[in-house]
Amino acid sequence: MMLRDPGHLEARVVEFLRTRGLLVPGTEKHPGTHLLVAASGGRDSTVLAYIASSIARKWHVRLTLATVHHGLREEADHEVAFVHSLAREFEAGFLQSRVDVRGEMLRSGASLQDAARRLRYAALEQMRAESAADIVLTAHHAHDQAETLLAHFLRGAGPDGLAGIRPVRERVARPLLEIPADSIAAYAAANAIEWLEDPSNATDDYRRNAIRHHVSPAVSSVFGPGWVAALGESARLYGMLAGFLQEMELSWNAAVEFDGEAVVVREMSLNASSEFEKLIVCRLALRQTGVSMPSLRDAFLLHDLLSGTPGSVRQLSRGIRALRTGDGLRLLPATPQPEDTEAAPGCRIRWGKWTFTAEELPSPNATDATTEDATAKDVGPRHPSLPVDDPFEEIVDLDAVGASWRLRTWIPTDRFEPFGFGREKNVGMFLSDRGVTLPQRQRIPVLEGPCGIIWVCGVRLAQHAALHAGSTRFCRLRYSTNDRDTV
Repeated sequence: MMLRDPGHLEARVVEFLRTRGLLVPGTEKHPGTHLLVAASGGRDSTVLAYIASSIARKWHVRLTLATVHHGLREEADHEVAFVHSLAREFEAGFLQSRVDVRGEMLRSGASLQDAARRLRYAALEQMRAESAADIVLTAHHAHDQAETLLAHFLRGAGPDGLAGIRPVRERVARPLLEIPADSIAAYAAANAIEWLEDPSNATDDYRRNAIRHHVSPAVSSVFGPGWVAALGESARLYGMLAGFLQEMELSWNAAVEFDGEAVVVREMSLNASSEFEKLIVCRLALRQTGVSMPSLRDAFLLHDLLSGTPGSVRQLSRGIRALRTGDGLRLLPATPQPEDTEAAPGCRIRWGKWTFTAEELPSPNATDATTEDATAKDVGPRHPSLPVDDPFEEIVDLDAVGASWRLRTWIPTDRFEPFGFGREKNVGMFLSDRGVTLPQRQRIPVLEGPCGIIWVCGVRLAQHAALHAGSTRFCRLRYSTNDRDTV
């Protein structure tokens, strides 16, 4: 079957594959490259399948169509059958795989789109390996690239994200990536190609659809169609920049160390560096925490934190915390924290490996009143039934703190007036001043009441919660575990 090719798409696909060493011609007896086309039944992948079929005949290469059933829509069975019929028409191989997207969402916490994409590429790679195909071809085109860059730019992606969709990554190639969508549509129309329309493409439920339906037309109306190619060139430039930065990072590996779970950046290694080199080290540190594509926001937060005062804390994405230490930066990957919990007198609460209890006490005799000596020891006024040297137990004035509390993880903006301090202090700064290490700080909760923080548990009571000469209602707070090495 002779195919009409108004945009010379076949020649452009051949050039794409040959210049990258992905198309080796064969003979009738000894086929060359084995191409595996990821086909969904939609217009773009169906056009790519037609082009690949033509190339397979002319170049004596093997062709297999592969489809992934996501189990999300009723139409999926019909789409699999459609791709199978195409494979028979082309005398090509056919493979299918079914994946459990909703199960992956539950297991990993990923969004539906992320879970589907992850499983789809894993299934395609498995089918490629099982069929001994050389490369997987997908039908991403120039408009896909432009829309991807818009989305990544607006979420504050770094050079890795702004590189967009890579033309070739591992065993996946995208030969239509520089071809605009209207050229693919023209090819389909010229050859009366039938395809299946995914009804979800008509909705704005997904960000990419919303960009395609509303943002892209608006940009085209202002800048004309050339913006698509311009963003494609930008993606190529950012791809080169991302590669350059990765090479630069190799020369700065010594600036980033591991200390247990923490990633440490020593300031001494940055003193003679340019601002851009500091940014490179910050990106490298973020990668070492497990973030494969650090955002510009996180990289700049770290960069600016280098100029902050020791004890300053920044909350980064994915739950990562960064601390400005006396000699650099310290990053801790997210650690699961117990959920905020309601508390009140008489409660007993498990908080990770610790237990929080609150026991209302009878009023002591006047002769047992707290002495000035206790205050002088900087441990706070205390009920006589409590030893004065145990920071994991406190007696509070119930009338001052109320009876409705919340036990929660402290956050960087938390402030309180530590007992005996005379002024308000940031919780993180207070812990740092006391020599509490960052990993230890991650495990310290605060008890909060109607008038603010009552107690940084195991560390210091708030001034307003402490007993005084007129106190009449008392509550003993305990924060205990078998292993008291937290502070």
